[in-house]
Amino acid sequence: MSNRKRMPSYRPWGSTEDGAIEFESLTIETLDGALNVYRESFCKRENVCQAVGLLDEPGAVEELGELCLDAARDGVSVVAIDISTREVVGVAFNKIQVRCNPNEVGSFEQFSKNSKTKSSIALVNFMINVDAKLDLFKHYNADCILEIMFLATLENYQQRRIGELLVSSSLEIGRHLFRGKSVKTPVGVNDNETINNFNSVPSLVSAIMTSNYSQKISEKLGFDSLIDVSWDEFTHGGKKFSEIIPSFHKSARLVAKRLSKS
Repeated sequence: MSNRKRMPSYRPWGSTEDGAIEFESLTIETLDGALNVYRESFCKRENVCQAVGLLDEPGAVEELGELCLDAARDGVSVVAIDISTREVVGVAFNKIQVRCNPNEVGSFEQFSKNSKTKSSIALVNFMINVDAKLDLFKHYNADCILEIMFLATLENYQQRRIGELLVSSSLEIGRHLFRGKSVKTPVGVNDNETINNFNSVPSLVSAIMTSNYSQKISEKLGFDSLIDVSWDEFTHGGKKFSEIIPSFHKSARLVAKRLSKS
């Protein structure tokens, strides 16, 4: 680890082999940088963002950014830091999902209901529809899941295993929580340091991987590949997702990995 100045809430999760990039829990000090990665990489390059035309609709990037802030409040997100510049160059916005009662509405459903821009609604509804293909709570007998919601790396930092290490860092946070360790980190969104879902402990990490690259990461890290969903199943603005997304990304994939105490 580097000797750079660290904030009191600093919680490290490792570094690249050359030590140039460090991985740590998201804090208020790194939130703006994480949101910049969301805007400059995720919104511009992620396949579903392109399929729903997120950048083309005024206000959509900002509205979907509220979902990032909601995830940040759970205290389990991770950032990648270039130690030479202290720039945030990658982020995994992670969300704690808790099993709902039959009459309760999940966090994504609530977001979709309250949103106004068509493209942000379409993206979240895509996530809801893929999640609905398999009830992970029932399938794994789980009450709480750490979901890797949005994963992104700045374009000029790609092909350096940063995405892989963001996912492995997210897994490590999940393992620590499952072992009973208090590693949730307050972010202080809007000056409120309350951690949402503070007492909820995940027994599973899940994600919807929407590119060949992220799918290879999940395979390498031992995730279960549960369901592949064709882009032909989804449309927006009269076009199938498969008409927009490059053909070498053949499908979205729902993946999950049990956490263990060993």
